[in-house]
Amino acid sequence: MDEISVEKLIGEASFIHYCFRSNEVDVAYWESWIEAHPGQEPVIREAVAAVKMASWLLVAEKEKPAAMVAMDEWLLQTSRPRIHRYAWYYAAAAVLLLCLGAAWLLRPALSRKPAIAVHQVNTPRLYYSTMGQPRTGFNLPDSSYVLLDGNSILELDSAFGQQHRHMRLTGTAWFKVQQDRHRPFEVQGDDYFVTALGTAFRMTATHGKIQVLLEEGKVKIEKDYQGKRNLVAVLSPSESLLIDPAAPAHPQKSIFPKTTLNTWKAQEIVFEHTPLPEVIQQLEACYNIHITVTGMNLQQETFTGKFKNDALPAVLEILCFTLNKQYRFTDSTNVVIQ
Repeated sequence: MDEISVEKLIGEASFIHYCFRSNEVDVAYWESWIEAHPGQEPVIREAVAAVKMASWLLVAEKEKPAAMVAMDEWLLQTSRPRIHRYAWYYAAAAVLLLCLGAAWLLRPALSRKPAIAVHQVNTPRLYYSTMGQPRTGFNLPDSSYVLLDGNSILELDSAFGQQHRHMRLTGTAWFKVQQDRHRPFEVQGDDYFVTALGTAFRMTATHGKIQVLLEEGKVKIEKDYQGKRNLVAVLSPSESLLIDPAAPAHPQKSIFPKTTLNTWKAQEIVFEHTPLPEVIQQLEACYNIHITVTGMNLQQETFTGKFKNDALPAVLEILCFTLNKQYRFTDSTNVVIQ
């Protein structure tokens, strides 16, 4: 997001939240971004002023009827006494507000998308999940799959998918990485970099602490020291590493139960008129299974439901009841819905 303008900023929901301090995740993101781009502070200040001026115009809109009545009365009076100056301001502001509203309605449809759990902010892409919101599943441009926990931010580098796959994480996310040996998959948290080729892992990056739990494959963890990366650890499946700057000892790898990540992934799953392909993909990620659906067009179906720590059979029963289908296991990790 190195190339910004006032016009772009005032059209972004996350920036509006930052201006009015209405969302902690957005405030944290923009404060971090501004600190990393000090040369953009004049543009940021101008955009903040524009947003706050727009909020003043909303007040003016409420005052518009009274102002218009006052204007009519003034026009009907032969002596035309001086009207209170604020009524003029409100009327003028109301007209300007209508013009701004028309300009907003004429913006391209993409820029008017409603704010949802996964929000895309120009380039680079920014995905975020607000506090209290259930984790959200989505595909990255390289077809890797992400479960983004509540109160978390994932920012993709502007060159993501070209020569590399670099992103920054604040909060917690689980990644199912699409294998690509020519473009390593790299997640940055503070000064640490977690790199994988084709693997599945969960990573947390908050307040200088980094935790990585590897489910499958292999990852390496490096720390940046003045532009040079030093290897911290290489993890194998079921190994985890916690890096805490406050801890004096060198971080040590540990083993975690296989059920840990499964329990976390299935903790709360919410679908609201979600396209069926996305539902299937998230259930596959949460329960480590492969689901095949036959006899129907997945693109034409949606599903609404909420699950919290539910066993896989219970989830499949509800899904199949909604779709008027039946399921069967072909083995421990493959399910057919027909």
